[in-house]
Amino acid sequence: MDKPKAILFDFDGVLADTLDDLFLSWKYAFSKFNVNIKKEDYFLLEGMNVLKIAKNISKKYGLIIDDYKKIVEIKNKFYLENHSFNFYDGVFELIDILKQENILIGIVSASPKEKLEKTVPKGFLEKFDVVISGDDVELGKPNPDPYLVAIKNLNLNPKECVVVENAPLGIKSAKSAGIFCIAICSTLEKSYLNEADIIIESFKDLKNTKILKKLF
Repeated sequence: MDKPKAILFDFDGVLADTLDDLFLSWKYAFSKFNVNIKKEDYFLLEGMNVLKIAKNISKKYGLIIDDYKKIVEIKNKFYLENHSFNFYDGVFELIDILKQENILIGIVSASPKEKLEKTVPKGFLEKFDVVISGDDVELGKPNPDPYLVAIKNLNLNPKECVVVENAPLGIKSAKSAGIFCIAICSTLEKSYLNEADIIIESFKDLKNTKILKKLF
């Protein structure tokens, strides 16, 4: 593709190393209903609307309750009280370079806006030209809507953008929107990410991909 005009990043598992804490939060929430979940139960659904994650995992384990929002509320409370927060190596360096080169940047996350605002270090979100949270779309990943809303806000078309993802549902969302997708093996093996156009091992490898080299 030609030199992209925008790079859109998923947040958890792409920019921030948060998925182990998120898994522990889901694990704790389900333990309150006597369900012991595994990492793959969450990692393969990561990027999906949180209520749908709760429903999907509940269905897998045969858990039926009157309101699945209870699981999400327990998960959110545990995460806010117990999470640590680390960005992957190379995140700030790449963002600074993209800003210097006048490349638009965005975050497209399934996380609720409240979670992003309460847990992300102050000033970080303001670096981005668009931030789409799980509250901003009715149909989340794997539907194309989150990425389509982002590029519409940037006044671009899909062929002018690149998405960076780490999860199968996020990749499917990007590809359904017609956007070139780079996948990072931060949480899952390559075999789960094969719908992406490029697969890399870590965030630091992004700047060495052919498509990003065009930016510099």
